[in-house]
Parts: sequence; structure tokens; C-alpha cells
Amino acid sequence: MIGKIRNIQDSWFMKGILILTALSFMSLFGITGYLGSAVQNKTVIKVDDIVVTQNQISQELNREVQMAHKLFGENLEINDAMRQALLQNLVQKELAAAILKKTAQDNNVKISLGLVQQIIRTMPDFRDSQGNFNPNLMKQALSAAGWSEGMYIDTLKNDVAQQHLVENPVLMVNVPQFMAEYINKIDNQKKVFQYIVINPEDMKIDRKISDDELEQYYNDFANQFVEPEKRDVSFISFSIEDAAAKINPSKEEIKQYYSEHVDQFVTPEKRNILQMLFDNQEAANKAWDKLKAGQDFYAVAKSDANQSKEDTELGDVSQDMLIANIGEEVFKLKKGGFTSPQQSEFGWHIMKVTNITPVKKTPDEVAYKQIVETLQQEKAYEAAEGLAMDIEDMVGSGKSLTEIAKELNLKMYEVKKLAEDGSSQNAPSQFAALVKSQDFADNAFSYNIGEVSQVFETDKGFAALVVDAIQEARQMSVDEVKPQIIEMWENNEKAAIAQEVINDVTNDLENGDKIAEIAGRFNLPLKTSKPLTRSESFAGLSKSQMDEMFKEGLNSPKTIKLGDEQIIAVNTKVINSKTKPSRGDLISTAYRAGMAISQDMAQQLVKDYGTNYDVRVKYKNVGLAD
Repeated sequence: MIGKIRNIQDSWFMKGILILTALSFMSLFGITGYLGSAVQNKTVIKVDDIVVTQNQISQELNREVQMAHKLFGENLEINDAMRQALLQNLVQKELAAAILKKTAQDNNVKISLGLVQQIIRTMPDFRDSQGNFNPNLMKQALSAAGWSEGMYIDTLKNDVAQQHLVENPVLMVNVPQFMAEYINKIDNQKKVFQYIVINPEDMKIDRKISDDELEQYYNDFANQFVEPEKRDVSFISFSIEDAAAKINPSKEEIKQYYSEHVDQFVTPEKRNILQMLFDNQEAANKAWDKLKAGQDFYAVAKSDANQSKEDTELGDVSQDMLIANIGEEVFKLKKGGFTSPQQSEFGWHIMKVTNITPVKKTPDEVAYKQIVETLQQEKAYEAAEGLAMDIEDMVGSGKSLTEIAKELNLKMYEVKKLAEDGSSQNAPSQFAALVKSQDFADNAFSYNIGEVSQVFETDKGFAALVVDAIQEARQMSVDEVKPQIIEMWENNEKAAIAQEVINDVTNDLENGDKIAEIAGRFNLPLKTSKPLTRSESFAGLSKSQMDEMFKEGLNSPKTIKLGDEQIIAVNTKVINSKTKPSRGDLISTAYRAGMAISQDMAQQLVKDYGTNYDVRVKYKNVGLAD
């Protein structure tokens, strides 16, 4: 298989593949506030000589977070659980990318620069309002996102190489008609379920906790009854937007930007043009005489040039869109005027101006504001990193955080009784997410009183903190935690009672008793679902749990845990569809099945590639369990 994809040609087929599979511009370019000086850059993924570091994972995580904020608003809180899930997905994605990059290198899978340049010219984000590729738009977009042109090109090359290594080999999985019919039959089969929901909260306890049990729980779970160490901290925070706001571009910079990007602020004059085209001057002169005599342009174009109305209309054009000498003549005309026959390499042209759209210029004050914002954004990352290093230098010279904040005109914020889990007695509301983050807690609990932390990364920029006070951890007395112990005991008692009921119900079902009889015997509410396909659900079951339910035979009990509740369900009726699927249904079924098989094959192919190399992943280096 690899031998067939070693040499990739500059084909328009490949161009189409790239357009369909390359990442969208917005998802590829997120804003990253990563400050490399603040974190030790350890290796996370190693595939032979291909290495992925903490910095790279951190940058990708920032892009994911920033994209989430763009999609759902700046008030979206990325909690630790969400961050952990994002990290897990990113590590798996980067691991697959590293394996495929190494495979591409070893098998000489290369993408030419010419092909990538063709693709870049088709990207919507780099095209102007007329649909033409604009290199200035590309440079502006890349600069605003903190990417170089080389980085973007390398990313596109890797995307296409990976497309050839994985997606292309597993495309076009052919699902035969008999299999599509079988899958369609399964998909449309319906089942009815009767089920009992057993919730420990509904269980009744007929006694109270004894003094001996209270003491036993206190001793057995003593480590849970420790009031954790808490700390008071003060901190400063600086965002990328703050950095941008402090940048004041000079008049020279603004003027230079305007001259280099004038097409962003000035729309040239455009004219709506009709055109006739002739092979020789004699025919053109004949048509010109008819126009001078007052005949209609469309009528002459049809009779003399054999052109339809659509062939005759050029639409709105600027002067630079026309052949040089003809453009000059056309843009001398008044509305309604037409040229004499004009020669070009294509023949003899006669053009008429039907409408004139004058030049449009963005007002100076609007252009000035746009340019300032753009320049601020372009320089914001560099400014933020520079400020971070300045703070590091000030800390190294012995200055306090209060002195640093005053010198840099930054506001100090306080957090009282911060615990390692991110909870606190009080914290500034606008920094609630930051204070709850793992990075903030790690820094707060890594320094002694009066010590200023290193600058550390945040979702929107960076921060530094100082420990003001430490409240040591202490063992709480049994009286202090009595309500907590009683709650633990009651939960355990209810769970034990619920499990006894579940065991009894399951045992009776396995002995052949009907679920309706058992529900009545134990005074448990019995519920019956409507007829369901496997794509539907009851009692909040997930798709995978519904798949498990559909595997069970008629009247076979299945116990499923759903949070604190447990559901005991029985399939009591099977209803096969009597409707014969249409050809369209079978085609759709075959397509979906083929896509699912292709995805499974793609995952397996990446795993197979990985067996050729020494693959190592250090999850703990990004805060995940190995």
C-alpha cells in the first residue's frame, strides 16, 4: 500500500482533496498566550526522532480554549474536568500526527510547494470581495494569528501527507446490497422494554447510627476529616488584549501600513461593461457603424457577433481587470458611451459603459482606527512576552509583587483561604476561572510566604502571585464532622439496601419470574417504553447502553448503572419492520456503514504504523495520569 503513495503529483485531484480535508482557517489559527519562559519544556510524545513537547501541547490547548471562547463567549468557564478532557484528546491527536509524520518521512511522502501555493490561493480567508486571492489578506490573517507563512505551509503539507497515508487508503469501502439490507432491517427493528429504576435515595433506613459506628467511621475515614491547608495570595494578571491596548503605533508605522495595504481601504472605480468580440477589423467596423447609427448594442452583438445576452455582459470591472490599452479607452468614456474597435491578442473589441461606480475610500478616521487595532494585535504577543520577561527580571532583582504592580501600573487582586482544589473563601469575580485553575493552585502552593511566583500561563495571558499567609492543615474533631459522618453512613446504608433489592430482583428474573410480578412483589414502580429503534433511548440511556440492550434476547434481564441509579430492564417485545426499504434508503445505509468501517480502518491503520517505531507518551508531563 505504501509503495503506491510514495510519489504524490501536483494534480487538481489532490487540490480537491486538500480543500476538503485541510483544517479551516479559524480552527487552525487560535490565539495563543503561551509564554515559553515560564514552563520547563519537557517531552510529552516521542516517536523515534519525532518529539512533541509541553510547549506544543500547551499551544494547541490554548487554541482550543480560545476557539471555545470565540464560539460560546468570553464568559465560558473552562473547568479542570473540561481541560483534562481537552488535554487527553490533544495528546491522542498529536500522537497520531507524530506517527504519521514519521511514516511520511520514512516512505518519502512529499507534497510540493507548488501544490500548496495553488491551494492557498483557493482559501476563502485569503480572497477579496471579488473572489481573487489577495496576498496582503493572507499576511494580515497570519500575522494576527501569530503564525508565519512557513508554519502555515508546513501545516498544509502535513495535512495532505496524512490524508494520503490514512484517509485515501480506506476510502470507498463497498458495502454490498445484501449487507445494506440486513443493516437496514436491524436499524428499523423496534423493541419494547419494561424496566425498574432503583435509586438508593428512595431506600428507607429504619434505624439511626450508633455511637460505636460514629467512632468507627471517624477512625476509618480520618484522612477525609482533615481541614486542608489554605493560603491567602495576591496576584497580578495581564491579558493579550491588555498588551495590545498599551501599544501606540507611530504615525510612520500607520502610514506605511496604509500604503502597503491600500486595497483594503480604497475600492477603485468600476464600470459595468458590455462587449462585442470579432475576428477581424472589417466586421468590427461594420458593427461600430450600426452603433453610431443608434442601433441597440445587444441587437448588434447578436446579429453581427453571434453573441447571446449573457456572452455580451462583462459585469462590473475595474480598469486593471481589462487589457491595458482597452482599459484606458473604456475608462475615458461617459455612461452610455462605447469605444471604437480596439485590437487585442483575442481579436477586435467594442465595449460600452452602462453604469459607473465611483471610487470608494474608507474614511480616514475609520481606516486609522482599523490600522491601529491591526498593528496592536500584531505586536501584542511580542509585547506580552516582553512584559513577562520584565516581571521575571524584577522578581530576580528582589522586588516585591506590590512594587512590580506599581511600577508597571498593574492592579493587585487578593484571594482568601485558597485550597489546592481551587476553592476559596473569596476571589475576584472576573478571575473566578483563573483562581479555580490547576496552574493557579500549583503556583500558590509551591512558594513560601513572601515569595513571588514565576510568571505562569493563563487562558487569556499570564499572571504572577505572592503568598501572603498560610493556614496549616489540621485534623477536625468528631463533633465538627458528625453531620458529615452521618451523611456518609446514611448513603452507605441506602446503597447496601438498594443492592440487596437489585440482587433479589435479578435472581427472581433469572429464575423465570416476570418483571411485572417482581415489581409488584417488591412494591417497585414498573415502567414500559414505547417501541424503540436502537437509535432511540429510554430512561436516559446512552447510545452504547442502548446497543447493549438490543443485544439481549427476549425476556433476558440487563442491569445498567446510570449515575447513582441502577436500571433493571427486560426486552419484552420485538417488532420487525414490514416496510421494504427504498433504493435511496439502501444507498444511505450502505454509505453510513461504509463510513463507519472506514473510520475503524483508519484508526487501525495509524496503530499499525505506530508498531514500526519506538512510541513513548509521558502523560504526566501535561498533568494527566499515565
